[in-house]
Amino acid sequence: MKRNSYIKIGIISIASIVCILSVYGIFNYKGVDTREAKTEISITTNELFKDFDNDKEASLNQYIEKAIEVNGALYKVTRKGDTYSLLLRGNQINKLVLCEMQKDQAPLVETLKIGDEVKVKGILKGFLMDAILLNCIILEEINE
Repeated sequence: MKRNSYIKIGIISIASIVCILSVYGIFNYKGVDTREAKTEISITTNELFKDFDNDKEASLNQYIEKAIEVNGALYKVTRKGDTYSLLLRGNQINKLVLCEMQKDQAPLVETLKIGDEVKVKGILKGFLMDAILLNCIILEEINE
């Protein structure tokens, strides 16, 4: 009888430790460092939306959860706490690329002006009306 009790206590202890470590890992996950991620494709906002309009399913499978570089005109900059987001627009007024920036990109974002041509790299997470990129970094600013 005592042996069964010790086994149950051991199993419960191990399961508890695994749960605690898992929760700790989830809450402390910083995300992908985009600088280290291999770029799958470099594309303009217009080309990206054209791909999605032509064959949404194939485009999602090709780009989703991968690092892509996107060139586009800066439409708007938003800030929530210490995280900036850039909205890039191409020729279509109603379609945007939402780029949530890495926190260390704040000094670069603060130098940008609406209308600047910007190249960003991020992880494509999805596409509804807008394409959503997370963990973005600014690669270059192309002012003409």
